[in-house]
Amino acid sequence: MKVSEIAELAGVSASTVSKVINGRAGIAAETRRHVEEVLEENGYFKPLVSTKVSHTIELVLDHIDSDCTTAFTKEVSYWVQQAGFALTVTQLEAGLSIEHCFRNIIDRNPMGVVIHQITQIPEAEKKLLKSRNIPYVILNPVTPLDDKAMWVSFDRWTGAFQITQYLISMGHRRIGIINGPADAQATISRYGGFLTAAHHEDIDTSDELEETTDLSPQSGYEAACRLLDRSDRPTAIFACNDQVATAVYRAAHERGLSIPDDLSVVGFEDIFPANYLDPPLTTVHQPFNSASRKAIEMIIDQRRNRKTENHVVLPMTIVKRGSVMRPIEH
Repeated sequence: MKVSEIAELAGVSASTVSKVINGRAGIAAETRRHVEEVLEENGYFKPLVSTKVSHTIELVLDHIDSDCTTAFTKEVSYWVQQAGFALTVTQLEAGLSIEHCFRNIIDRNPMGVVIHQITQIPEAEKKLLKSRNIPYVILNPVTPLDDKAMWVSFDRWTGAFQITQYLISMGHRRIGIINGPADAQATISRYGGFLTAAHHEDIDTSDELEETTDLSPQSGYEAACRLLDRSDRPTAIFACNDQVATAVYRAAHERGLSIPDDLSVVGFEDIFPANYLDPPLTTVHQPFNSASRKAIEMIIDQRRNRKTENHVVLPMTIVKRGSVMRPIEH
């Protein structure tokens, strides 16, 4: 159909329809949604103007901090350059709405888009990505995904199961856990692995040993304080990321507790400064490098019409360092 025909059906001007098709700003959200519905109802997905594909790959993150976002940015940048492309980074926290950010990305027409942890992409933006044949990969998803999306994730369940087993094998029977948001896929996976290992050995998993946080250093520190201020404090704490584990070190130090003599601590992800803490942190290694490489390969394969895996789950491994020992009997 012609743009003028779409405009007549939608009751708007042809220029408004053109702006919607090409992801331009300057249109009220309600008008944009109405025009998109008319486009969809009439099977119009191909953009009006065919623009040249940019020789770039876009990395989209909610934020960039000293957490795993830094590690992913570094590794994605490396593999994008190895593939002969340039990297563009969009940080959603910078102030623009997610819809506006994605429309800017679509307008740049990159080779592909790597989306870190962000799964709530508006349906209209998904359709625009599809209409321009821009492949996108969800890297490290935090909520359940539909089968149509391409994604690369980690076997967090097994990682949590194995590190909990390790604590139990070292003689710990009272293990605290500082977890993430209850509705996050990552939290559900880690907690499932933890519970399975604990229940197999009849380990106490009562509510007073579990803390739910947003996994920021501050919330992790506050959770650690609550656990360590208990008269029957745990002999080990499983922190569900390394930033929280670092906060546990601080809380323990403030209470005169020695790691690992008085308290064993394990983390999850294996990011800086895990290996430089005193003692170095025992943690679950998350393969940022392999995941980033796979995401770039998936985009290139789809662009070149090569067969590719749509869903990839990578294994995680334990890195044993000095933060765990057998509990001392008092």
